[in-house]
Amino acid sequence: MELIVERALELTEREGAQALTMRRLGEELGVDPTAVYRHFRDKDDLVLACMDRIIEHVYAAVEPGLDVTDWRGVLRAVADESWNACEAHPAIYSLAFYRTTGGPGERKMVELLLSTLSATGLTKQQTVLYYRVFVDSMLAMCGMKAAGQSLDPHLQEKDTSAWTRIYAVLPQEEYPAARAHTGHLAAVTEREIFASVANSVISLIEAALRA
Repeated sequence: MELIVERALELTEREGAQALTMRRLGEELGVDPTAVYRHFRDKDDLVLACMDRIIEHVYAAVEPGLDVTDWRGVLRAVADESWNACEAHPAIYSLAFYRTTGGPGERKMVELLLSTLSATGLTKQQTVLYYRVFVDSMLAMCGMKAAGQSLDPHLQEKDTSAWTRIYAVLPQEEYPAARAHTGHLAAVTEREIFASVANSVISLIEAALRA
């Protein structure tokens, strides 16, 4: 089963999500596609297993340096490694970032984050709320990054150049704010935005703890 998941990840990152079929995966493995069905009921099961493996990789990257008493450090480490994972596996990430895998990787991550947040002194209701705020925000940002990275290169360039190609030449009289900020809009990076969102969630939790 592990070999199937790893080969599926390799296939999708080499050729994109559209290449992931049971028949094609069987060819990659050198087996009949029915052999894949013996481990996974359907393609959806396989996609969820792939996403869970990505989450497990994130956990494995974070776990060696964990200091659960430093909740801010835990959240920042999980955020950073999640971003690295979505860049490394955009095809699967864009297919499943909004899904619940229920697998071992996700279970470890849920336990880590809930135990870390509950140890700060938050109530159970607050722990669950801020767990969801953090996870959903990080997954949404990573999912958007992965979706963009999965586009054809010419479409990526089309989106990237929009600020200078479209907004920089809008009529000054109608769009003065857009014209004034075009250079900065083009310069800000996705990673900077992602870090700002993570820090905003941390600030929100700090405010709850002070209250």
